[in-house]
Amino acid sequence: MKYKFIVWDYNGTIIDDAWVAVAAENIVLKAHGNPEINMDFYLRECEMPIRNFYDKIYDFSVCDFRQVADAFLENYDRISAEAKPFPEVCEAIRRFERLGLHQGVISGFETGRLTSSLEKFGLDGFFDFMSGADDVDCGSKSERAAAIVKKYGYDPKETLFIGDMYHDFETASRVGADCVLIAKGHQGAEVLKSYGDVAVLGSAYELSGIID
Repeated sequence: MKYKFIVWDYNGTIIDDAWVAVAAENIVLKAHGNPEINMDFYLRECEMPIRNFYDKIYDFSVCDFRQVADAFLENYDRISAEAKPFPEVCEAIRRFERLGLHQGVISGFETGRLTSSLEKFGLDGFFDFMSGADDVDCGSKSERAAAIVKKYGYDPKETLFIGDMYHDFETASRVGADCVLIAKGHQGAEVLKSYGDVAVLGSAYELSGIID
């Protein structure tokens, strides 16, 4: 097989939570007297770092970014109790383990939330590492990814990153690894395909043709 190492993103890739993000954001937007957003807008406009997206929907001359971000996380934590992993992704994770592939998770999600969520769904035991961010800004994962991949001895030429946003492709490129994006998360298929330099899949079921 071409790949021996798989690095997963979490939000929108393993867990189906784009709808949670929209619901949580709308609560905060409403509290600030701003128009609510729908899923189409979110999938078209969401990007990382998250401040870039927030600049499109908030006026930070009249509100504080940190306050808005904290309020979002509070609502996200409450609503996300109903979120579940994509069944086809769980299937792929288990299949990759049977194939003897090493797997890890590098996420913009805060570390405690990431590990707790993976434990909740019984997925924590499949990964060599679970690396989350510890800043509310959810900034670049690239430098953290490069250090972690090196630490665990992943050969970039034999590593595949799997994500749902163009930032995941940027992260993989920084490491020197390949990447595929699954258009079921926080950026829509049209947006992902518009970049033109990354493979975009409709679902994790299509991973078998890439891994085998």
